[in-house]
Amino acid sequence: MTRGARRLARVFAAFVLTWTMGLASAQTNTMGVVSATLASAPSCISYKVTGVCFFLRCTPFGCSVETSIRVSHYMPDVVLSSFNDQYIHPWKDVGGAVSNIGDKVGSSLLSTPLDASGNTGEAKQSTAEPTTNKSADAIGNPVVLVNNVGTNLVVPGVTELMNFPSTLPQIMAEWATAPASLITNVPSDVVGWMTNPSNLLNTVTGASNLVGGMMPDIGSMAPTASSTGNQSSFQGQLQDFKTMLSGAASAAGGNDMLCPSSADAFGVYFQSDADSYFWRSMIPLDLLYVGSWLPGYKEVSQTPILSTWGSIYPRQGQLVQQHPVKASAVFAKRVSTIILNAAQPHIYSRLKGKSPHSYVWFAQVADPKFSMVYPLPSGCTTFGENDSVSLISYGDGRTTTTNGHVWNLWTRYECCKRKTEIFLFAVP
Repeated sequence: MTRGARRLARVFAAFVLTWTMGLASAQTNTMGVVSATLASAPSCISYKVTGVCFFLRCTPFGCSVETSIRVSHYMPDVVLSSFNDQYIHPWKDVGGAVSNIGDKVGSSLLSTPLDASGNTGEAKQSTAEPTTNKSADAIGNPVVLVNNVGTNLVVPGVTELMNFPSTLPQIMAEWATAPASLITNVPSDVVGWMTNPSNLLNTVTGASNLVGGMMPDIGSMAPTASSTGNQSSFQGQLQDFKTMLSGAASAAGGNDMLCPSSADAFGVYFQSDADSYFWRSMIPLDLLYVGSWLPGYKEVSQTPILSTWGSIYPRQGQLVQQHPVKASAVFAKRVSTIILNAAQPHIYSRLKGKSPHSYVWFAQVADPKFSMVYPLPSGCTTFGENDSVSLISYGDGRTTTTNGHVWNLWTRYECCKRKTEIFLFAVP
Protein backbone atom coordinates (compact mmCIF):
# COMPACT_ATOMS: atom_id res chain seq x y z
CA MET A 1 0.00 0.00 0.00
CA THR A 2 1.41 3.38 -0.95
CA ARG A 3 1.91 6.18 1.53
CA GLY A 4 -0.93 8.13 -0.08
CA ALA A 5 -3.23 5.13 0.14
CA ARG A 6 -2.37 4.56 3.80
CA ARG A 7 -3.03 8.20 4.57
CA LEU A 8 -6.36 8.04 2.75
CA ALA A 9 -7.24 4.90 4.71
CA ARG A 10 -6.41 6.62 8.02
CA VAL A 11 -8.51 9.64 7.08
CA PHE A 12 -11.39 7.37 6.11
CA ALA A 13 -11.09 5.37 9.36
CA ALA A 14 -11.07 8.59 11.41
CA PHE A 15 -14.13 9.80 9.55
CA VAL A 16 -15.99 6.53 10.21
CA LEU A 17 -15.00 6.59 13.89
CA THR A 18 -16.10 10.20 14.28
CA TRP A 19 -19.37 9.52 12.46
CA THR A 20 -20.07 6.44 14.57
CA MET A 21 -19.32 8.29 17.81
CA GLY A 22 -21.63 11.05 16.64
CA LEU A 23 -24.42 8.55 16.12
CA ALA A 24 -23.82 6.99 19.53
CA SER A 25 -23.95 10.35 21.27
CA ALA A 26 -27.04 11.47 19.39
CA GLN A 27 -29.32 9.59 21.76
CA THR A 28 -30.59 9.74 25.30
CA ASN A 29 -31.78 6.98 27.64
CA THR A 30 -34.42 6.54 30.32
CA MET A 31 -32.24 8.19 32.94
CA GLY A 32 -31.84 11.14 30.58
CA VAL A 33 -35.59 11.34 30.01
CA VAL A 34 -36.25 11.42 33.75
CA SER A 35 -33.49 14.01 34.33
CA ALA A 36 -34.83 16.23 31.54
CA THR A 37 -38.35 15.96 32.93
CA LEU A 38 -37.07 16.95 36.35
CA ALA A 39 -35.24 19.94 34.84
CA SER A 40 -38.33 21.22 33.01
CA ALA A 41 -40.80 20.60 35.83
CA PRO A 42 -40.51 24.03 37.54
CA SER A 43 -41.83 25.80 34.45
CA CYS A 44 -44.35 23.14 33.53
CA ILE A 45 -46.12 21.88 36.67
CA SER A 46 -48.17 25.10 37.13
CA TYR A 47 -49.53 23.93 40.47
CA LYS A 48 -52.50 25.94 41.80
CA VAL A 49 -55.03 25.61 44.57
CA THR A 50 -58.24 26.38 42.70
CA GLY A 51 -60.92 25.96 45.35
CA VAL A 52 -62.59 23.75 47.92
CA CYS A 53 -64.80 20.66 47.52
CA PHE A 54 -67.66 19.95 49.93
CA PHE A 55 -68.91 16.50 50.90
CA LEU A 56 -71.75 15.29 53.08
CA ARG A 57 -71.15 12.66 55.74
CA CYS A 58 -74.17 11.18 57.48
CA THR A 59 -74.32 8.80 60.45
CA PRO A 60 -77.18 7.62 62.68
CA PHE A 61 -76.34 10.62 64.87
CA GLY A 62 -76.67 13.24 62.14
CA CYS A 63 -74.92 14.73 59.11
CA SER A 64 -71.89 16.94 58.76
CA VAL A 65 -70.01 18.64 55.93
CA GLU A 66 -66.38 17.81 55.18
CA THR A 67 -64.03 19.59 52.82
CA SER A 68 -60.94 18.95 50.72
CA ILE A 69 -58.89 21.32 48.59
CA ARG A 70 -59.29 21.48 44.83
CA VAL A 71 -56.02 21.68 42.91
CA SER A 72 -54.83 21.97 39.33
CA HIS A 73 -51.43 20.96 37.95
CA TYR A 74 -49.70 19.42 34.95
CA MET A 75 -48.11 15.98 34.59
CA PRO A 76 -45.58 14.89 31.89
CA ASP A 77 -47.77 12.04 30.67
CA VAL A 78 -46.11 11.02 27.41
CA VAL A 79 -42.71 11.18 25.73
CA LEU A 80 -42.98 12.04 22.01
CA SER A 81 -40.07 11.23 19.69
CA SER A 82 -39.44 11.86 16.01
CA PHE A 83 -36.60 10.07 14.27
CA ASN A 84 -35.16 8.83 10.99
CA ASP A 85 -35.21 5.09 11.66
CA GLN A 86 -35.33 2.57 14.48
CA TYR A 87 -31.55 2.07 14.52
CA ILE A 88 -30.89 5.59 15.77
CA HIS A 89 -33.95 6.24 17.90
CA PRO A 90 -33.25 9.26 20.14
CA TRP A 91 -34.60 7.39 23.22
CA LYS A 92 -32.16 4.52 22.88
CA ASP A 93 -33.07 1.93 25.50
CA VAL A 94 -36.87 2.11 25.34
CA GLY A 95 -37.86 3.84 22.09
CA GLY A 96 -35.27 1.85 20.16
CA ALA A 97 -36.73 -1.46 21.30
CA VAL A 98 -40.30 -0.30 20.57
CA SER A 99 -39.48 0.99 17.08
CA ASN A 100 -37.60 -2.18 16.19
CA ILE A 101 -40.81 -4.16 16.68
CA GLY A 102 -42.84 -1.42 14.98
CA ASP A 103 -40.61 -1.72 11.92
CA LYS A 104 -41.29 -5.45 11.73
CA VAL A 105 -45.03 -4.88 12.09
CA GLY A 106 -45.04 -2.20 9.40
CA SER A 107 -43.00 -4.35 7.03
CA SER A 108 -45.46 -7.20 7.48
CA LEU A 109 -48.47 -4.94 6.97
CA LEU A 110 -47.13 -3.44 3.76
CA SER A 111 -45.45 -6.67 2.62
CA THR A 112 -42.26 -4.75 1.95
CA PRO A 113 -39.26 -3.64 4.02
CA LEU A 114 -39.63 -0.19 5.54
CA ASP A 115 -36.57 1.79 4.56
CA ALA A 116 -35.41 4.67 6.72
CA SER A 117 -38.33 7.05 6.55
CA GLY A 118 -36.38 10.07 7.69
CA ASN A 119 -34.94 12.25 4.99
CA THR A 120 -34.66 15.95 4.52
CA GLY A 121 -34.18 17.16 1.02
CA GLU A 122 -36.06 18.13 -2.07
CA ALA A 123 -38.73 15.61 -2.92
CA LYS A 124 -38.30 16.54 -6.57
CA GLN A 125 -35.54 18.40 -8.27
CA SER A 126 -38.11 20.75 -9.78
CA THR A 127 -39.36 22.02 -6.44
CA ALA A 128 -37.64 24.32 -3.98
CA GLU A 129 -39.67 23.15 -0.96
CA PRO A 130 -37.63 20.84 1.28
CA THR A 131 -39.72 17.89 2.47
CA THR A 132 -38.99 16.25 5.80
CA ASN A 133 -40.03 12.64 6.42
CA LYS A 134 -39.99 11.15 9.90
CA SER A 135 -41.15 8.25 12.02
CA ALA A 136 -42.65 9.08 15.41
CA ASP A 137 -43.90 7.46 18.58
CA ALA A 138 -45.58 8.27 21.90
CA ILE A 139 -44.54 6.33 25.02
CA GLY A 140 -45.70 6.86 28.61
CA ASN A 141 -43.20 8.86 30.66
CA PRO A 142 -41.72 6.68 33.42
CA VAL A 143 -41.97 9.51 35.98
CA VAL A 144 -45.75 9.03 36.22
CA LEU A 145 -44.93 5.95 38.31
CA VAL A 146 -44.65 8.32 41.28
CA ASN A 147 -48.21 9.56 40.94
CA ASN A 148 -50.53 7.18 39.09
CA VAL A 149 -52.92 4.61 40.45
CA GLY A 150 -51.65 1.63 38.50
CA THR A 151 -49.81 0.82 35.31
CA ASN A 152 -50.98 -1.35 32.43
CA LEU A 153 -49.11 -2.55 29.35
CA VAL A 154 -50.58 -0.26 26.72
CA VAL A 155 -50.03 -0.91 22.99
CA PRO A 156 -51.62 0.55 19.84
CA GLY A 157 -54.83 -1.07 18.64
CA VAL A 158 -57.79 -0.74 16.28
CA THR A 159 -60.54 0.16 18.75
CA GLU A 160 -60.47 3.90 18.04
CA LEU A 161 -60.05 3.34 14.29
CA MET A 162 -63.19 1.21 14.19
CA ASN A 163 -65.13 4.11 15.70
CA PHE A 164 -63.82 6.62 13.14
CA PRO A 165 -66.88 6.45 10.82
CA SER A 166 -68.97 7.84 13.69
CA THR A 167 -67.06 11.13 13.37
CA LEU A 168 -68.14 11.67 9.74
CA PRO A 169 -71.11 13.96 10.69
CA GLN A 170 -68.70 16.17 12.66
CA ILE A 171 -66.28 16.25 9.72
CA MET A 172 -69.08 17.12 7.31
CA ALA A 173 -70.28 19.91 9.61
CA GLU A 174 -66.76 21.37 9.46
CA TRP A 175 -66.82 21.22 5.66
CA ALA A 176 -70.15 23.09 5.67
CA THR A 177 -68.36 26.15 7.08
CA ALA A 178 -65.36 25.92 4.73
CA PRO A 179 -65.06 27.68 1.34
CA ALA A 180 -67.03 25.69 -1.24
CA SER A 181 -64.13 25.86 -3.72
CA LEU A 182 -62.01 23.63 -1.47
CA ILE A 183 -63.94 20.51 -2.38
CA THR A 184 -62.77 20.78 -6.00
CA ASN A 185 -59.24 19.93 -4.84
CA VAL A 186 -60.26 16.81 -2.95
CA PRO A 187 -59.53 13.49 -4.72
CA SER A 188 -62.55 11.53 -5.91
CA ASP A 189 -61.92 8.58 -3.61
CA VAL A 190 -61.92 10.88 -0.58
CA VAL A 191 -65.15 12.49 -1.77
CA GLY A 192 -66.50 8.96 -2.12
CA TRP A 193 -65.83 8.34 1.59
CA MET A 194 -67.72 11.54 2.42
CA THR A 195 -70.74 10.85 0.25
CA ASN A 196 -70.95 7.11 0.82
CA PRO A 197 -70.33 6.21 4.47
CA SER A 198 -70.52 2.50 3.66
CA ASN A 199 -67.35 2.84 1.58
CA LEU A 200 -65.64 4.50 4.53
CA LEU A 201 -66.79 1.74 6.87
CA ASN A 202 -65.55 -0.94 4.47
CA THR A 203 -62.16 0.77 4.21
CA VAL A 204 -61.84 1.05 7.99
CA THR A 205 -62.98 -2.53 8.55
CA GLY A 206 -60.53 -3.86 5.96
CA ALA A 207 -57.60 -2.00 7.52
CA SER A 208 -58.66 -3.07 11.01
CA ASN A 209 -58.79 -6.72 9.99
CA LEU A 210 -55.30 -6.57 8.51
CA VAL A 211 -53.86 -4.85 11.59
CA GLY A 212 -55.76 -7.20 13.88
CA GLY A 213 -53.77 -10.10 12.50
CA MET A 214 -50.60 -8.38 13.70
CA MET A 215 -51.78 -7.76 17.28
CA PRO A 216 -49.59 -10.50 18.84
CA ASP A 217 -46.54 -8.76 17.37
CA ILE A 218 -47.77 -5.31 18.34
CA GLY A 219 -48.43 -6.57 21.86
CA SER A 220 -44.78 -7.52 22.25
CA MET A 221 -43.58 -3.92 21.85
CA ALA A 222 -44.63 -2.84 25.36
CA PRO A 223 -41.48 -2.17 27.44
CA THR A 224 -41.43 -2.16 31.25
CA ALA A 225 -39.45 -0.53 34.02
CA SER A 226 -37.01 -3.45 33.83
CA SER A 227 -35.79 -1.94 30.55
CA THR A 228 -34.18 0.95 32.37
CA GLY A 229 -30.94 -0.71 33.45
CA ASN A 230 -29.69 0.63 36.78
CA GLN A 231 -32.79 0.27 38.95
CA SER A 232 -31.38 2.02 42.02
CA SER A 233 -30.49 5.14 40.03
CA PHE A 234 -33.87 5.00 38.28
CA GLN A 235 -35.74 4.80 41.58
CA GLY A 236 -33.61 7.62 42.97
CA GLN A 237 -34.53 9.90 40.09
CA LEU A 238 -38.20 9.04 40.49
CA GLN A 239 -37.97 10.01 44.15
CA ASP A 240 -36.37 13.31 43.15
CA PHE A 241 -39.32 14.02 40.87
CA LYS A 242 -41.76 13.05 43.62
CA THR A 243 -40.00 15.44 46.00
CA MET A 244 -40.26 18.25 43.46
CA LEU A 245 -43.98 17.63 42.95
CA SER A 246 -44.60 17.57 46.68
CA GLY A 247 -42.54 20.73 47.13
CA ALA A 248 -44.55 22.57 44.48
CA ALA A 249 -47.78 21.45 46.13
CA SER A 250 -46.67 22.53 49.60
CA ALA A 251 -45.36 25.89 48.37
CA ALA A 252 -48.76 26.63 46.80
CA GLY A 253 -50.64 25.65 49.94
CA GLY A 254 -51.77 22.31 48.59
CA ASN A 255 -50.47 20.17 51.46
CA ASP A 256 -48.94 17.59 49.10
CA MET A 257 -52.27 17.12 47.31
CA LEU A 258 -51.69 15.80 43.76
CA CYS A 259 -54.02 14.42 41.11
CA PRO A 260 -52.91 11.03 39.73
CA SER A 261 -51.74 10.89 36.12
CA SER A 262 -53.83 8.90 33.66
CA ALA A 263 -50.80 7.80 31.66
CA ASP A 264 -49.28 4.35 31.93
CA ALA A 265 -45.51 4.41 32.38
CA PHE A 266 -43.82 2.91 29.29
CA GLY A 267 -47.22 2.43 27.64
CA VAL A 268 -46.97 2.63 23.84
CA TYR A 269 -49.72 4.99 22.71
CA PHE A 270 -48.52 5.41 19.13
CA GLN A 271 -45.84 3.99 16.89
CA SER A 272 -45.82 5.28 13.33
CA ASP A 273 -44.50 2.11 11.67
CA ALA A 274 -47.33 0.09 13.21
CA ASP A 275 -49.57 2.86 11.82
CA SER A 276 -47.95 2.65 8.37
CA TYR A 277 -51.24 2.45 6.49
CA PHE A 278 -52.14 5.92 7.68
CA TRP A 279 -48.84 7.60 8.68
CA ARG A 280 -47.47 6.81 5.22
CA SER A 281 -50.79 7.75 3.54
CA MET A 282 -51.42 4.32 2.04
CA ILE A 283 -54.99 4.85 3.25
CA PRO A 284 -55.19 8.66 3.46
CA LEU A 285 -58.19 9.05 5.77
CA ASP A 286 -56.75 12.25 7.23
CA LEU A 287 -57.56 13.88 3.90
CA LEU A 288 -61.18 13.89 5.02
CA TYR A 289 -60.41 16.77 7.39
CA VAL A 290 -60.76 20.37 6.26
CA GLY A 291 -57.40 21.11 7.85
CA SER A 292 -55.68 19.02 5.18
CA TRP A 293 -56.87 21.43 2.49
CA LEU A 294 -57.32 24.89 3.99
CA PRO A 295 -54.04 26.85 4.37
CA GLY A 296 -53.75 28.75 7.63
CA TYR A 297 -56.31 26.53 9.35
CA LYS A 298 -55.13 24.35 12.23
CA GLU A 299 -51.48 25.20 11.80
CA VAL A 300 -48.68 24.91 14.34
CA SER A 301 -48.43 28.66 14.56
CA GLN A 302 -48.96 31.56 16.92
CA THR A 303 -49.52 33.87 13.93
CA PRO A 304 -51.09 31.71 11.17
CA ILE A 305 -51.41 34.54 8.68
CA LEU A 306 -47.77 35.57 8.99
CA SER A 307 -45.82 32.43 9.80
CA THR A 308 -46.32 28.72 10.39
CA TRP A 309 -44.08 25.80 11.30
CA GLY A 310 -46.38 23.41 9.46
CA SER A 311 -49.93 22.15 9.30
CA ILE A 312 -51.36 19.69 11.83
CA TYR A 313 -53.29 17.91 9.05
CA PRO A 314 -52.81 15.56 7.35
CA ARG A 315 -51.20 13.72 10.25
CA GLN A 316 -48.59 11.81 8.32
CA GLY A 317 -44.82 11.44 8.32
CA GLN A 318 -44.19 14.02 5.60
CA LEU A 319 -43.90 17.76 6.11
CA VAL A 320 -42.68 20.80 4.20
CA GLN A 321 -40.31 22.33 6.76
CA GLN A 322 -36.56 22.69 6.34
CA HIS A 323 -35.66 23.24 10.03
CA PRO A 324 -35.40 19.81 11.72
CA VAL A 325 -36.37 21.06 15.18
CA LYS A 326 -39.48 22.85 13.97
CA ALA A 327 -40.36 19.80 11.89
CA SER A 328 -40.02 17.61 14.97
CA ALA A 329 -42.29 19.97 16.92
CA VAL A 330 -44.95 19.67 14.22
CA PHE A 331 -44.73 15.88 14.30
CA ALA A 332 -45.03 15.95 18.09
CA LYS A 333 -48.13 18.11 17.76
CA ARG A 334 -49.61 15.78 15.13
CA VAL A 335 -49.09 12.72 17.29
CA SER A 336 -50.55 14.49 20.34
CA THR A 337 -53.77 15.28 18.46
CA ILE A 338 -54.06 11.60 17.62
CA ILE A 339 -53.56 10.12 21.07
CA LEU A 340 -55.58 12.78 22.94
CA ASN A 341 -58.72 12.32 20.86
CA ALA A 342 -61.21 9.52 20.35
CA ALA A 343 -62.02 7.78 17.06
CA GLN A 344 -59.07 9.05 15.02
CA PRO A 345 -58.17 7.32 11.70
CA HIS A 346 -54.96 5.78 13.03
CA ILE A 347 -53.66 2.72 14.87
CA TYR A 348 -53.12 3.97 18.41
CA SER A 349 -54.19 3.82 22.04
CA ARG A 350 -55.95 6.91 23.39
CA LEU A 351 -54.60 8.72 26.44
CA LYS A 352 -57.77 9.24 28.46
CA GLY A 353 -58.71 9.90 32.05
CA LYS A 354 -58.81 6.89 34.32
CA SER A 355 -61.01 8.66 36.89
CA PRO A 356 -60.15 6.75 40.08
CA HIS A 357 -63.19 6.92 42.34
CA SER A 358 -61.24 8.28 45.29
CA TYR A 359 -61.10 11.65 43.52
CA VAL A 360 -63.63 14.12 42.13
CA TRP A 361 -62.42 15.29 38.72
CA PHE A 362 -62.80 18.63 36.97
CA ALA A 363 -60.15 18.12 34.27
CA GLN A 364 -58.03 15.25 33.01
CA VAL A 365 -55.44 15.14 30.19
CA ALA A 366 -56.47 18.69 29.29
CA ASP A 367 -54.75 21.74 27.77
CA PRO A 368 -51.58 20.06 26.42
CA LYS A 369 -48.21 21.78 26.35
CA PHE A 370 -44.69 20.65 25.45
CA SER A 371 -41.12 20.73 26.69
CA MET A 372 -37.98 19.47 24.97
CA VAL A 373 -36.35 16.40 26.49
CA TYR A 374 -33.53 15.86 24.01
CA PRO A 375 -31.11 17.19 22.88
CA LEU A 376 -31.54 20.26 25.09
CA PRO A 377 -33.87 19.93 28.11
CA SER A 378 -36.00 23.05 28.35
CA GLY A 379 -39.11 24.41 30.01
CA CYS A 380 -42.59 24.33 28.55
CA THR A 381 -43.15 26.32 25.42
CA THR A 382 -45.83 27.09 22.87
CA PHE A 383 -44.91 25.90 19.41
CA GLY A 384 -45.20 28.09 16.35
CA GLU A 385 -43.57 31.37 17.32
CA ASN A 386 -42.91 33.77 14.48
CA ASP A 387 -39.13 34.16 14.31
CA SER A 388 -38.98 35.10 10.66
CA VAL A 389 -37.38 38.48 11.43
CA SER A 390 -35.19 37.23 14.29
CA LEU A 391 -31.48 36.63 13.97
CA ILE A 392 -31.86 33.28 15.74
CA SER A 393 -34.46 30.68 14.83
CA TYR A 394 -36.33 28.73 17.52
CA GLY A 395 -34.49 25.53 16.71
CA ASP A 396 -30.97 26.93 16.50
CA GLY A 397 -28.71 25.14 18.97
CA ARG A 398 -31.20 22.30 19.33
CA THR A 399 -30.32 20.20 16.32
CA THR A 400 -28.74 16.73 16.45
CA THR A 401 -26.49 14.84 14.07
CA THR A 402 -29.30 12.39 13.30
CA ASN A 403 -32.25 14.82 13.41
CA GLY A 404 -33.81 12.79 16.23
CA HIS A 405 -35.65 14.78 18.91
CA VAL A 406 -37.64 14.00 22.05
CA TRP A 407 -40.40 16.02 23.73
CA ASN A 408 -42.58 15.73 26.80
CA LEU A 409 -46.33 16.11 26.47
CA TRP A 410 -47.68 17.70 29.65
CA THR A 411 -51.42 17.68 30.33
CA ARG A 412 -53.46 19.36 33.03
CA TYR A 413 -55.35 17.64 35.86
CA GLU A 414 -57.78 19.26 38.28
CA CYS A 415 -59.31 17.33 41.14
CA CYS A 416 -60.03 17.09 44.82
CA LYS A 417 -59.69 14.14 47.16
CA ARG A 418 -63.02 12.47 47.87
CA LYS A 419 -63.95 12.60 51.54
CA THR A 420 -67.28 10.75 51.32
CA GLU A 421 -69.50 9.20 48.66
CA ILE A 422 -71.75 12.26 48.63
CA PHE A 423 -70.15 15.14 46.74
CA LEU A 424 -72.10 18.34 47.22
CA PHE A 425 -70.33 21.06 45.25
CA ALA A 426 -67.05 22.86 44.77
CA VAL A 427 -66.07 26.50 45.22
CA PRO A 428 -65.34 28.16 42.93
